[in-house]
Amino acid sequence: MYHRSFSKKSSQLQTLLPVKSSVCDEPGWCSFWHTVSASIRQFHQSLEPSSRMACFSDPEDALDHAQQLQRQIQQQIDLRETIRRIRQVLLINDIYKTVVQSLMDFFQADSIFLLENAPGCWQSVESSLCSTSNAHQTNALNDYLGLESVIAKLEQPFPIMVNDQSVLQLPVHQQWLSQFPGSWLLGPIHLPHKRQTQTLDKPWGIVAIGRKDQANIWTKDELEHAKVLVDEIAIALHHSLSYEQLRRENQDLQSLALTDSLTGLANRRRFDRYFDAEWQRLARDQKPLTLILCDIDYFKRYNDYYGHPTGDICLAKVSDILTRCIRRPADLVARYGGEEFAVILPNTDTGGGHSVALAIKDLLAKAAIPHATSGIAEDVTLTMGIATVIPGRHLASQDLLQAADLALYHAKQQGRDRIYVHAHYCMHEDDYPISNNKLEPITHDLSSPDR
Repeated sequence: MYHRSFSKKSSQLQTLLPVKSSVCDEPGWCSFWHTVSASIRQFHQSLEPSSRMACFSDPEDALDHAQQLQRQIQQQIDLRETIRRIRQVLLINDIYKTVVQSLMDFFQADSIFLLENAPGCWQSVESSLCSTSNAHQTNALNDYLGLESVIAKLEQPFPIMVNDQSVLQLPVHQQWLSQFPGSWLLGPIHLPHKRQTQTLDKPWGIVAIGRKDQANIWTKDELEHAKVLVDEIAIALHHSLSYEQLRRENQDLQSLALTDSLTGLANRRRFDRYFDAEWQRLARDQKPLTLILCDIDYFKRYNDYYGHPTGDICLAKVSDILTRCIRRPADLVARYGGEEFAVILPNTDTGGGHSVALAIKDLLAKAAIPHATSGIAEDVTLTMGIATVIPGRHLASQDLLQAADLALYHAKQQGRDRIYVHAHYCMHEDDYPISNNKLEPITHDLSSPDR
């Protein structure tokens, strides 16, 4: 290439020379003009694109050149494919596996280690070894104390070659090679930040790419490719870690939205969602659903006498007792109202629900929470209503909820501190679908002999 200004000057020279020759018709001027014109034409011809194309007198040189270009094109294709594979995954564990396997394939390496800078130590989060590599290197990398010294040399944000002749004599490189012989390429992984800073933070981790043969020196092209891939790895890890953090925060927010802050139980919103979901599921399976509604007896008096802070402590203790009395993963305890609780027991008949209610009363009696103004007992007591049904087309979930609430109402009318089973929402295990044995409606208090 040549500068445009020079080309402009040569063009101006061509336009001026004819004017000069028209003025001076002497033979000397004509000879001078022809000589300069020929030189300018030769100069322009030398700048034609065809003159810049590679010319080979030897066919073997031309073949080598073509093969070299083909290798470079294939390397770029492989590089783009490796980047695509890394960008395709989002979950952190999948990124670990994809990065290691992709680098293994791209560099034709014998071993790949992805190390994380964990608090107080460096640990290998993923590795890949060829069949002829030493498997003990994975544990050796985790225990290698000298790795800190190597990382200290990686303050620059680009990979280094451990077997590079220019740095091979440095003690830290010799120390590394004494532990891990071969040819190594070490790339620090610095996660991107929202704000650009002049100082470089400690790396998130390091990717170590190894070949068994120390004489197999890493080329400049491979080093450049490693720089590109390490940057892609850093971006992928940054996106994945940000996604994981956002997912955890969303889970925490969802948990807060569905959890009662005082007791830690499911709140009313969570109860409504779960109750409807279990109703639909058990309607398909034609299995029973039992609901227990519990109410702390004379809790307003308790708050008036002991104060609201003590009342909150009482609610938390009762919630803990309810939680300890259910064991199956599908069971759910929720705070249904102020001093009212609900227990959902999927795939449970009336007898099973009654057993749970008895266990709650027993554990509450052992807790012996004082209630001086109760009027029916010296300690805190519960009144419970139970209803059971197999969900079907002719029933709605609100029917079961109203039945349990009605059972709770009858229990209170009969003096509180007792368990009441709704007469028409009562089902024994042997009652479905073939047995005719009915479980009779149960009215149970603490003085009942079957306790």
